[in-house]
Amino acid sequence: MKIQPIIPIPVAAIVLGLLFLGGVYVVIVKHDDWWKKALSILRILLILGLIFMINLRIMTEHYDMDVELKNTDILFAIDTTVSMWADDYEDGQTRLKGATDVCDETIKELTGSSFALVRFDNRSQILAPFTEDATSVSDALTTINQPAKEYARGSNPNVCLEDLKMLLQSSSKKDGRKTILFFISDGEITDGSERQSFAELEKYVDGGAVIGVGSTEGAKMQYKYGDYVKDPNTGKDAVSKLDEENLKAIADDLDVDYIHLESTDNISYLIEAIKAGSTVSMGKSDAVSYDDTYYYYLPFLILLLLFEAGVVIRKKKL
Repeated sequence: MKIQPIIPIPVAAIVLGLLFLGGVYVVIVKHDDWWKKALSILRILLILGLIFMINLRIMTEHYDMDVELKNTDILFAIDTTVSMWADDYEDGQTRLKGATDVCDETIKELTGSSFALVRFDNRSQILAPFTEDATSVSDALTTINQPAKEYARGSNPNVCLEDLKMLLQSSSKKDGRKTILFFISDGEITDGSERQSFAELEKYVDGGAVIGVGSTEGAKMQYKYGDYVKDPNTGKDAVSKLDEENLKAIADDLDVDYIHLESTDNISYLIEAIKAGSTVSMGKSDAVSYDDTYYYYLPFLILLLLFEAGVVIRKKKL
């Protein structure tokens, strides 16, 4: 069970609390018997309580659904270094927005596949192992934050090699599965290291792409709290540029396409090819679905409001 409030709970509590106090005051100052006042206050409390419950959007969880399952494991590896916050993706958006667009579009179009997510900057981190619960992977994407100056230490795609290898190996051990890798980065290596070969991963990969985000002209980068990244040699704002040479070399190592991302249209052909190469079967998913429960409370609220309207019309009072 989870809640997804329509109005933030503190705001709803304050507004409904004020309405309750106002209603109680109006009831108390009227010249009625005490039991009539008590009933009026109870009606107000019930109405506002039901409104509060409906606003909470309490949702029940359902597991083990019968769904269409694809024989496809899709691994996203996303560069999350500060250069991915340069704003030379589509319409002046950040490179990271391009990366998340790729993931969101792939998840939407290839529902029924299993997905996993790795991010890398100074270090590599598995945000989600392979799962059919696409919502958990989408949620994991939202946890990626802009690096602070104290944390950023340069770019190095080599740091994710071991995590990628572990996840790709686990997928390759499954009978009848196809393993797809989307490696998304601007290709820069700025920590002084040399690019390592990704060729050892090629035998575990059945398809996918290395996706370059950014421009060769480059763009400025900002840290989490608004400071621009400075060039240590000049003291001026640093400019990050797409390094397609590195990315194409990684694509050659993996024997997959290199795609320069300008919009998600650039990956449409690849998604269609993955669809065409996937087989579909019915089965139990480990994904979670949620059902709204507000309609349980709505009929009672409507009845109380109708009753209240009748009382007001008939007696012209609470």
